Amino acid sequence: MRVLGVTGGTGTGKSTVTEILRKKGCAVIDADKIAKSLQRKDTKVFRDIVSHFGSEAVDRETGELDRRWLSKRVFENPEDLLVLNRIVHKAVAKEIKRRLTVLEKRDVACAVLDVPIPVEYGFFDVSDCVWAVVANDDLRIERLMARNGYTEEEAERRIAAQLSNSEYSALADVVIDNEGTREELEKLVEYEFRRTVLPDL
Repeated sequence: MRVLGVTGGTGTGKSTVTEILRKKGCAVIDADKIAKSLQRKDTKVFRDIVSHFGSEAVDRETGELDRRWLSKRVFENPEDLLVLNRIVHKAVAKEIKRRLTVLEKRDVACAVLDVPIPVEYGFFDVSDCVWAVVANDDLRIERLMARNGYTEEEAERRIAAQLSNSEYSALADVVIDNEGTREELEKLVEYEFRRTVLPDL
């Protein structure tokens, strides 16, 4: 099984790239979705987060994490973001590896890891090839404002809290520049898929 790791900052279109790959028959493992499921009420990750951030991190009505409050807190406090990432990443990496084992037993040809934060354990150590999706910051800000309803300042803060495009690019085998149309992106993904993934299948 060929494992393709896809990473990139918020607003670059990373998830669009993985969706194109899904339509090509790849099995996609979405780290964000795994992270959300592992943070549900009464899980170990939930308890660890509340232990650090306090009861304010819990929505009083649902008893689940108050994601909006938590997101605002960590993006305004870099140290808190590091703590949250440490709590979540270990659990997510373990689940990614479990899912890869299942896919391999099913003889899946290609698995794609959709991972926003490229970490060693659960990403680099299991990926045969890494793609970084990039786009200029002005375009990313526009996308985040339109998609998430962020103010320009909120969008800028979220982008600043992640690696820069150049840092993502330096970590990757392939850079996917997503500043054009959907059609142009699909053509680029098709080209790089044939060049870097198909030869090893």
